[in-house]
Amino acid sequence: MKDIHHINLAAIDLNLLVVFDALMAEQNVSRAGQRLGLSQPATSNALKRLRRLVGDDLFLRTATGLRPTPTAIALGQQLHPALQQIQAALVDPAPFDPATSDRVFGVGMSDYGELTLLPRLMADLQTVAPGVGLQIRSGDRGKLLALLDRGEIDLVCGVFPEVVPEHRTQTLFTEHYTCLCRQDHPTIGDRLSLEDYVAASHLLVSVMEDRTGRVDALLAHHHLQRRVVLSLPHFLAAPFVVAQTDVIATLAHRIALTFAHSQPLKLLPLPLPLPGFTVSMRWHRMTDNAAACRWLRSRVLQVSQTLDLPPAIPPA
Repeated sequence: MKDIHHINLAAIDLNLLVVFDALMAEQNVSRAGQRLGLSQPATSNALKRLRRLVGDDLFLRTATGLRPTPTAIALGQQLHPALQQIQAALVDPAPFDPATSDRVFGVGMSDYGELTLLPRLMADLQTVAPGVGLQIRSGDRGKLLALLDRGEIDLVCGVFPEVVPEHRTQTLFTEHYTCLCRQDHPTIGDRLSLEDYVAASHLLVSVMEDRTGRVDALLAHHHLQRRVVLSLPHFLAAPFVVAQTDVIATLAHRIALTFAHSQPLKLLPLPLPLPGFTVSMRWHRMTDNAAACRWLRSRVLQVSQTLDLPPAIPPA
């Protein structure tokens, strides 16, 4: 028998081990082939390759069929349990117990997702899976989808209109826009007209770090223009700036509502028909059947359904 330490596993057709296991069980070339869906010549050829690989006859022909050699018996005792374990792992993956797991999941999110979804998700996880942790990765859509493709994160949450065959997508919720200003704004009361909206100074949150957004495109369509006096790449400073100045901000409703709970701010309906957007979670198809990832997705979906969103404020 060849020294197993000198065999390069990367150069071996591992299907040969399945053929060997069938030959050990059937001790007949034809029956082993039928068991695997192989022809008799293909099974015989596999046996020849096995003999060259191992350096042993493995099976001797007798009047009653094939008789395994001592080498084949020794191999079978090791290979059969290993093949059973591989089959079990593929057919019935190891269960995931959130109550005892200490796994850290990688999740891609923008700061919008961090503000709206993450607090409730963490509260939920600490209740049902106190040992589970999250590592949040941020960036633009291209970066997050690349991390997903490389297997560096398990899930992304956000706005992802791209269609990627290897990805799976689940809608979480829909969102609309609203206006935010300080409660004692000198020129804006309980109603906001389009004229007042265009005349105001605006704060823009732009992940692209530019000075125009969806509002500007819509205004341009109506031959109007607003004045953006501050552009921010994230939401962190926005509520404090709006609360202490006369600028107004057009924000996703859930973000604006969160800010109004902590600062002296008021929400007003947007005086132009700006379409909302859909927030989804996306994962790679390779994790479709991974028990831990399925569990995480179920928690994200359940938590997203608890995000109480009041009805959109009707136009004035």
